[in-house]
Amino acid sequence: MDVEGSAEESQLFNDSKFLWETVVVPAAAMTNTGAWQVHSVGLSCTLQTRPISRSLYKEGDVIIGGLFPIYVEAPEPDHMFIQKVQGARCQSVELRSYHWLQTMIFTVEEINRNLSLLPNFTLGYLAADTCLAESSTLSAALAMVTGQEERVAGEQCTTAPNVPVIIGDARSSASIVVADTLSVFDIPMVSYFASCACLSDRTRYPTFLRTVPSDAFQAKAMARLLNVMGWTWVGVVSGDDVYGKSGVQLLLMELKGSGVCVDYHEVIPKSHAPSRIRRIVERIQSSKARVVVTFAIGPDMEVLLREVVRMNATERQWIATEAWSTSTHYSAWSGISLAGTLGFALRRVDIQGLGAYLTQLSPEEYLLDPLVQSVREDVFGCRFGEQIQSGPPRPQCTGLEKVKHGETYFDVMYNVYKAVYAIANAIQDMLACQPGKGPFENGECPDIKPIKPKQLLHYLKAVKFTTPIGEMVSFDENGDPSASYDIINWHVGAEGKVEFVKVGQFDAASGPQQDFQLDLRRVFWGVGWGDKTLQSAPSVLRSSGPTLSGQSASQ
Repeated sequence: MDVEGSAEESQLFNDSKFLWETVVVPAAAMTNTGAWQVHSVGLSCTLQTRPISRSLYKEGDVIIGGLFPIYVEAPEPDHMFIQKVQGARCQSVELRSYHWLQTMIFTVEEINRNLSLLPNFTLGYLAADTCLAESSTLSAALAMVTGQEERVAGEQCTTAPNVPVIIGDARSSASIVVADTLSVFDIPMVSYFASCACLSDRTRYPTFLRTVPSDAFQAKAMARLLNVMGWTWVGVVSGDDVYGKSGVQLLLMELKGSGVCVDYHEVIPKSHAPSRIRRIVERIQSSKARVVVTFAIGPDMEVLLREVVRMNATERQWIATEAWSTSTHYSAWSGISLAGTLGFALRRVDIQGLGAYLTQLSPEEYLLDPLVQSVREDVFGCRFGEQIQSGPPRPQCTGLEKVKHGETYFDVMYNVYKAVYAIANAIQDMLACQPGKGPFENGECPDIKPIKPKQLLHYLKAVKFTTPIGEMVSFDENGDPSASYDIINWHVGAEGKVEFVKVGQFDAASGPQQDFQLDLRRVFWGVGWGDKTLQSAPSVLRSSGPTLSGQSASQ
């Protein structure tokens, strides 16, 4: 997927390398660019600034880190790096992302109740908001693996960190930054939504694994959809980030020699400048290409689609990636304007008990936590304590508020679920090691207290297990899972609201002759399409079957 941030990866990587060098090389004084100070006497680390994001913590025999973009607007940093940003707070809560964090907590608690998986061993967690920015994501990750206390004394600066593994990040660009930094210390990451094909590079990202398929397969699936539908004249819109750039590059490679022509390729700027967004919509309106293929994250697509709806440029067939194909809040402002959208989504499953858990928004034990209170205040429009913000008065939060769920799509949540189970099963394999028969030098078994990241990484790469849902999970030599997608269609339901309906699937494991299936009988076509798209078409399309006589360049 992803939910991407700004395109600052290379600069942040350079900064983060230097930051870590200041940690491991003793120095008598604070450097100008590092956020840490290491004194030569006693190896004492000092945290100069606290991460701007907030976190949730539960103690355990091992602490699993988690990175989630709960808020999507980070405060503007001091680009001169000469002063601290005081009183900074992230803005614009994203409930969908908060549900991912909740899923991590739900899964940890489910495993801790399981008498057959990790008996007499308790999982804990430290889950943080990343604010959808590379800088705050890296800051949160570094705070996790070096300890949350402002001063970490003794040898802990150079031995196993408190958090030996991190679940995250959601974004490819931030995952690149964090993986580049933490791989130096062999700290594994298991991402649930960072899908850039570049992250399959074992040479550059040796400690990165994921439960989301590589975009190489999503691009292949998109190309298959265009070909099988006979859509030969299309427009492309992407985000100005790793996810968008890499995804479009892969898509264009798949379309080469296929007969599908791209009329235009527009890039959504990270500044979301209204004039630039309006110009993109005008280009979409003026083009004869009626199909628009997108490779952009949710926040970028929302800005674009709001302008599309405002300018009434909705008579297009939108092709969505998994980044936004199942975002439920779009219909709140678009109505049925985007009905008929076709998109690819991660496999949907029903996780027993999770739906009811999500409606609580937070367990009672966390009601006093600043992160939970902040989310509840923003979601329900209430307040804890005295009102300090200007504007209309807000009622007191009771802690009894519940989220009303209409359409909940457990796709990304299932990836979080699998990531936690992957770590738990890897630890189970570590505990089962027989002395003298271990995988390390002289048959040694791994250390358990504390767990060493490098040893956990070894077991994660080899883990194979079956989820409570019944799916077999493992990672290939690149740290990737098997690739499969649901093909989702936006229907108008009985109450006039958009619903997500599965109308097909793409499963790479089935082979090139059977990997794609689309049931046209279930497809709802949007405004301006009607039945003309279905003329002479078979009811079910497969990759090896006939194609439709859809658009031509002269349309």
